[in-house]
Amino acid sequence: MRALVMMALLWGVTAAAQTAPASYTVAVTTQPLVGAAGDTVVASVVEAGTLSAPSTVRMTLNILDERGVVLATVTGTVSAGAPLRVSTRAPSSGGVRAQLILPPGAEQMSAGVLVLEREGREDPPPPKSTFCEITVYAKDPITGMPEPVTILGACTVEPVER
Repeated sequence: MRALVMMALLWGVTAAAQTAPASYTVAVTTQPLVGAAGDTVVASVVEAGTLSAPSTVRMTLNILDERGVVLATVTGTVSAGAPLRVSTRAPSSGGVRAQLILPPGAEQMSAGVLVLEREGREDPPPPKSTFCEITVYAKDPITGMPEPVTILGACTVEPVER
């Protein structure tokens, strides 16, 4: 028990002594939604945290087809009252995904939510959707250092080389 406590203390001191982490562009991508050709597909990202100031970081929201080809794209900022949204028609029954590109500095967004919706023209089944909650950086209250990226929901996160 004592060894674990000491190791945690040393790690905390080492982390506090390190320089700020490198800035990365990050891509957050939802799991695919399948349906019918011609379905309406809408991707949205909104700032769900209301206590912090609105984000001023420009981000890019894409809708991708099953091969990763961009079907629709929009670039802008988001806030609690103004989501960033893009829509298109699905070219096939294959899966479509939403992808959010977060540039360096996106830690200003306190709690983003990325949503992908796909709705067909038939009555049943009901519309399909998937989402993920994005907490880009959280500050450690003791050290003040940023914590790792946290993603909840059906999404993947990967650094993007530019």
